[in-house]
Order: sequence, then C-alpha cells, then structure tokens
Amino acid sequence: MIRKIVIFFLLLPLFGCLTSNYDMTTVFNKDEVSWINDKGSSTITGQAFLNQKGGGVVTCAGREVSLIPVTVYSSERMKAIFKSDQKGYYGNDTYVYPKIVFNPSAPTEYFNSKRTTLCNAQGDFKFEDVPANKEYFILTNVSWEVAYEPQGGSLMIKVKTTENEVTETILVN
Repeated sequence: MIRKIVIFFLLLPLFGCLTSNYDMTTVFNKDEVSWINDKGSSTITGQAFLNQKGGGVVTCAGREVSLIPVTVYSSERMKAIFKSDQKGYYGNDTYVYPKIVFNPSAPTEYFNSKRTTLCNAQGDFKFEDVPANKEYFILTNVSWEVAYEPQGGSLMIKVKTTENEVTETILVN
C-alpha cells in the first residue's frame, strides 16, 4: 500500500501540466467585431471576486478585465474553456483544469478585438461608451498563491447592453 502511495506522488508532477486539445469548428471573422471600439451610449460596471476555502474574499484588484464581443467564434471558445457561453469558472489548478490548446490557434485579430480595463482595489471595474444593444463576454482572473501553489482562476459572464443604460454584473463562482 505504501509503495502505491509513493508511486502516485512520484508520478503526480507528470500529470500536473496536462493539456487538452480543442479543434475549432468556426473561423474568426474580424468584420463581425469591427464595431468594438466605436463610441456608444452604454456603460458596463461590475465586480469580480472569489471566496477562499478559509472564508476570505479575493478580488480581481489590479487585474485586467476583457470585454469581448459575442460571436459564433468567441462563443465556441467560451464553451470550450468554461463549458458554457453564459457564465463560467476555469481554475488555476492544472490537476483539475488542464491547459486548453486550440487548433488552430486564435488569430491576433481575435485578441485585438476587445476592450480592456483594470479592476480597482475593491474589485470594481467599468467600461464606458460601449456600443448599445450588443452582447459581450466579460473575463478576468482572480488568483492568489498558497504554499507556492496557484489558487483561484478565471471568471466569465455574458452580458447585453441597452442604449443609454448602465449594465451591472458580478463575476463570482
């Protein structure tokens, strides 16, 4: 029995960096998101945080928050990562959440077709002058370390803007 336990712990690091391949079925079309930097009449505000097992709360303080237009392509990516295109969590624990390798890799235009902002110290963020009547994915990362092990992970939620309105959201697992 002890021998099996020792073998398990010797092999554990080999499985800590697992990857999962995902073959994309859609192609990114930059024309679908050409409006992302247009000035609009909507605002999106929100907070992002995770609860630690010991009861503490960690926010996205200082972290980048991305606003990604919803398209068939971005929806497929969200479903591959978060298993949903509505709301999701993807942990930093590589034993449970293997790194996803997309085939083919996303083009540079995909990563450039978004808006970004930073979370403040309280975990609040804001996107102003956003095009109205559009759907977006909001993504950020909330993470910390315990004994040199990464904890936390990435959060995603889908929102829709309305003209001259403030859309409020909370990203939490």
